[in-house]
Amino acid sequence: MSTTTSKRRPLDFDARNLKNDLPAALTMALVSVPDAIASAILAGVNPVFGMNAMMIGMPIAGLLTSSQFMNVNLTAAMMLITANALAGIGSDALAGAMMMLAILTGAFMLVMGLLKLGRLTRFVSNAVMTGFFTGIAITIILGQLGGLFGYASSYDNNVAAVLDLLRNWRDVDPQTTAIGLLTILFIVVLARSKLRAFSLVIAMLAASILVAVLGWTDVHLVGDSYAIAGQFPLPALPDFSAIPVLLVPALAMAVVGGIQGAGVSQGVPNPDGRYPDVSRDFIGQGIGNVASGLFQGLPVGGSLGGTAVSLKAGAKSRWVNVFAGLIFIALVLLFGPQVEKVAEPAIAAVLVMAGIEIIRRDRIRTVWVMGWAPRVVMLLTLALTLFVPAQWAILIGVVVSVALHIYASAMEVRVVELRLTDDGGLEEQLAVADLPGDAVTVLTVYGNMFFAAASNLEDRLPKPQAGQRAVVVLRMRGLDSIGSTYVTVLDRYSKGLQAQGGKLLLAEVSVGVLEQLERTGMLNQLGEENVYLETPRVYFATRQAIRAAENWLSRPAA
Repeated sequence: MSTTTSKRRPLDFDARNLKNDLPAALTMALVSVPDAIASAILAGVNPVFGMNAMMIGMPIAGLLTSSQFMNVNLTAAMMLITANALAGIGSDALAGAMMMLAILTGAFMLVMGLLKLGRLTRFVSNAVMTGFFTGIAITIILGQLGGLFGYASSYDNNVAAVLDLLRNWRDVDPQTTAIGLLTILFIVVLARSKLRAFSLVIAMLAASILVAVLGWTDVHLVGDSYAIAGQFPLPALPDFSAIPVLLVPALAMAVVGGIQGAGVSQGVPNPDGRYPDVSRDFIGQGIGNVASGLFQGLPVGGSLGGTAVSLKAGAKSRWVNVFAGLIFIALVLLFGPQVEKVAEPAIAAVLVMAGIEIIRRDRIRTVWVMGWAPRVVMLLTLALTLFVPAQWAILIGVVVSVALHIYASAMEVRVVELRLTDDGGLEEQLAVADLPGDAVTVLTVYGNMFFAAASNLEDRLPKPQAGQRAVVVLRMRGLDSIGSTYVTVLDRYSKGLQAQGGKLLLAEVSVGVLEQLERTGMLNQLGEENVYLETPRVYFATRQAIRAAENWLSRPAA
């Protein structure tokens, strides 16, 4: 009898995957060329910095994340935050500040990963992220219309700039407009063909070649604004003096990049069928960002789009990202200077189409039908993204989301009365407003019993003033702990019942809650005999408490 054992290979390398990973890597590298150029333009920096990130950040992060298929790339949301963060920095200090931003982003991600905080991304609501990414998409589209039509507005805000463009539509440049619109047409047509994976790079190249063939000198090229050396990046020191102004944008970028990465982690399992560790993904992205920053690259983060392209191209392991980075290096060394000949309206067209792709109507519809609170959060975050820097939009959106969640949770407290039916069963009904005298009332509370909800609980409990010798059995099953506000509510309610000759009994109490009652002195106030611990048998402790309450009522009042 023979047995086979499978040993874990270093960094999951398996030579048998090369026949799939290498073609997928070639596809990824080619697709990454227009992404690198467009992303850098979106961030307001030289495309060289985008290419540096692809050469360094993408392969290093790809080796270290828990997710084997996650593509760590330049993302539109992170580029807009970068653009806002670097907006007030002079051209001489721009490169150093950008490097510092990438390093700080990586440091935040690294710390979050080491502290196992990846799971906290689930507390950023879907409404916030839907509003944020929709706002990012609209911002990208609006921000590129000037470049698409060859009109430079004097307004900084994208909404105002578009209104200015509409008011002065006669001043648009015909040649630039033609190239921009033709690029969009190329992308749309190619996206419906077998070449759809390469639609962006083919459309960008075709439009740029057309400019050269026609000799249209009015169309701006990348080389008119930036010099592209086409070489492997060398390490450099960042601008440490920029740290104070970059802390908030870096934190926001770490959160956004981490959430995007978590979307990959939670949606794409590894080859063994298990889902990746989100915290380890944070660590991998963090190290990738630090490396990217040290080698003069832009910040990078988990990319849903890049991961989808990789999988569609046949990726079998994490080494696709490494091979893609190596192929990208070769492309830069061989053809880097040719990037100067790329037409800027073609880049604007690529970004406009990317913005359209980001808008997820299905997610917007899902949030909309969930009620007024998610709608408010989504619309507020969207509006903030359009009119304030992206890093503040996401942070304010998270704060508002948490505040509305607390409010909604506090208002969702429900008190029901438990009654025996004629056939010996149990039924629930809404609790009465006033307690009946000389009777046992069994109450169950539903909802989250944190401090704000505990205050609302007091308003919803039946009032003891109307009935003499009313006894309440309050079921607490499912509560592992209670706060001091809840203890205060119990204390006041118990005293209110005692003032009318009644009493309060607690049933289904966990060991943790019992210890809290004891530490706060509430156990003595209630009396140990009036507290019944929960057991594996549901309602057993409740029936014990009911029998004790009925026995107490059967005795003459003192």
